[in-house]
Amino acid sequence: MSSRRFIGRYKSIEELRDILKLDRLTSSAIKHLYVFEICDGEGDRCLWLISFDIKCVLVRRPNRSSNIYRKPSHEYREVREMLYSRLCGSVDLSTYICFEDEGSLVRRYLDAVAPGHYMLESHLVRPYDDRTREWVRRAIEETVEELMNRAQDISTRLRSMRPNNRAKALDKAQKLGESLRSALTLARIHSDKLRELGIGVDVEAELGKALELLEMGRHSIANAHRFKRFKLG
Repeated sequence: MSSRRFIGRYKSIEELRDILKLDRLTSSAIKHLYVFEICDGEGDRCLWLISFDIKCVLVRRPNRSSNIYRKPSHEYREVREMLYSRLCGSVDLSTYICFEDEGSLVRRYLDAVAPGHYMLESHLVRPYDDRTREWVRRAIEETVEELMNRAQDISTRLRSMRPNNRAKALDKAQKLGESLRSALTLARIHSDKLRELGIGVDVEAELGKALELLEMGRHSIANAHRFKRFKLG
């Protein structure tokens, strides 16, 4: 939907795609957009809205006379993984709602992979209406569900794989375990906000179950190795 409908003009290339800053709230904006109002300071209902655009990624070619640029598909996915581990809900690959200001985390990463070729904004906000509040609730629940599904998938694969094929899956399990522990810590810190948002699942319990699933997969490998040594001995 065109920005002109809401702000009376088309956006410039120097403005973020996903964020519209309105001087006056209209019925059309309330109907078609997720609407947040800026918080003056930290509060029970305040969250962090983080949005960024990556224009391109520089690919350095040491043995060539010039470098090349490519589309940042991989970098968008990397940021998503990073912010899922911080218990953020996503609008899409470039806009997130978080319990803490993760803008500096994203900025450090983008400074390393796309210096000078990205834009990023971080705003302390609260949902303006029930529609936006419902989206926030659903987005956080979908993050928890995604983390649980990944744990189930990796645990199942670890138990069914042949020993010589498990190294890559074990590496993924370790990284996912780190993400789950990070998300679990944030769920405990912000348990009041989770309850206030009306999250329909017990986030701490679900993340704990996901960690247990990963451990089951890893223990199955350890047990298989012990059994093999016993048989060979």
